[in-house]
Amino acid sequence: MAAGYNPIAVEAAWYDWWQKEGFFKPQFTPDGKVKPEGVFIVPAPPPNVLLIRWPVVNRMLGKTTLFAPGFDHAGISTQSVVEKRLYKATGKTRHDLGREKSLETLIEWKNDYQSRVTRQLHRLGGSYDWERAMFTMDEKHKKAVIETFCRLHEEGIIYRANSHVHRCLKMNTTLSNLEVDQKQLTSRTMLNVPSYDEKERFEFGALVSFAYSIENSDEQIIVATTRPETMLGDTAIAVHPDDPRYKHLPGKFTKHPFIDRRIPIVTDAIVVDMEFGTGAVKITPAHDPSDYEVGVRNKLEFVNILNDDGTFNANAREKFKGMKRFYVRVAVFKALKDAGLYIETKDNAMQIPICRLAASSLS
Repeated sequence: MAAGYNPIAVEAAWYDWWQKEGFFKPQFTPDGKVKPEGVFIVPAPPPNVLLIRWPVVNRMLGKTTLFAPGFDHAGISTQSVVEKRLYKATGKTRHDLGREKSLETLIEWKNDYQSRVTRQLHRLGGSYDWERAMFTMDEKHKKAVIETFCRLHEEGIIYRANSHVHRCLKMNTTLSNLEVDQKQLTSRTMLNVPSYDEKERFEFGALVSFAYSIENSDEQIIVATTRPETMLGDTAIAVHPDDPRYKHLPGKFTKHPFIDRRIPIVTDAIVVDMEFGTGAVKITPAHDPSDYEVGVRNKLEFVNILNDDGTFNANAREKFKGMKRFYVRVAVFKALKDAGLYIETKDNAMQIPICRLAASSLS
């Protein structure tokens, strides 16, 4: 007899026998009704360990119990892990491999880890009906998802609309708010940004003020921003309708200093705080959620200045075309100084949205 309890030897054959005997399959009467009375269903392996006990408890209570195993593809999380592993092993990115080869790499990783998870669930003694196992990217499941979305769209429950979203340039994908962390800054801070040289630092937590010149006038209107590069997408300046300082300006235009674009001065009581800064707000509808709403209310032009890879496009003027975002920030700052439009820079407490998986700042 062994000196102590050996769980591996004792438990090794039990799970296979349980499965062979069909103990994990729900039982029904010949006419398809639940047998015995009562039913308990768990749709997937729950994230809370305590919940795994409930199928066992309900089986012991004599209820017909279904514990259906499922595996989620966890798209962005999986992509992040696989891309890091790929780059570490080969020095290549998914863009180097191409779509088909990248998908093959993802599937290989998925098969490996799904097998590991399955073995772990076996060792835990989870009473799953493995014939019902499903993966979220299986053909059957994909068809069900597409069918569901089509039905919801036809019923008007879901719809397409333009809206601002978080976009991770390193991952080249959009993110939900749940996949975004906020980095808190209290003052001007020099930070390294992923996908730039490790020695490079860019300034955050700074409020940069600069002037726009009023058309056919010697007058200027001063605005401030924490993202100077976005001024290349400005299509309006907003003031509060009750602000006496700017009563004479709504309806007039400023001229963009670097781009052949007339910028109207509009009123907006929602986004403009007369007590904050100069009381005048630069509006970039295509690159800021609040500005987007101002653009909709005032029927402004929406000018996208970014390519999908985070470089600036031709809408931002040929001088900045093809440049990466934070290089443009530095270049615009210099251009404002050279044009005599720069006013000042102040510390500004702020939050920077960060991709939780790639640890990069977002657009």
